[in-house]
Amino acid sequence: MNVPLIVIVSLAFPVLWISAVTDKQSYEHAVKLKEIIAEILQAIVEWEEGKLGVIKMQAFKTYAPYLENKLGLIRGYLLIRFLAKLPQKKNVRAACAMLPEFYDCIWHGAPESHRRAALLAGEIEKLLK
Repeated sequence: MNVPLIVIVSLAFPVLWISAVTDKQSYEHAVKLKEIIAEILQAIVEWEEGKLGVIKMQAFKTYAPYLENKLGLIRGYLLIRFLAKLPQKKNVRAACAMLPEFYDCIWHGAPESHRRAALLAGEIEKLLK
């Protein structure tokens, strides 16, 4: 049996599989997804400190559809997730479900909604880290 040939094939198979499942464009979408997640986490920190501006507050309206769109564009998320250091897909989707409610809580600003927004902010941060 030809041992070098077996070694080469066994090393080449994972590389070929990764390149078949993922592509450069998916990696670029993953990088954009990571940037928007960082922006969301930064906006939550600013909200907690009381420094969140109206424009960034309005951006919470568009974050959920944008994240869902990026998730749909990434092929081979399981592999790219480790390369780009992204959270699990189910966690990103759960955070997307919470973002509209968080926006409503911070936009309307009623005292009881502030407590709910703080709980949602903690959950969103936990899911996206």
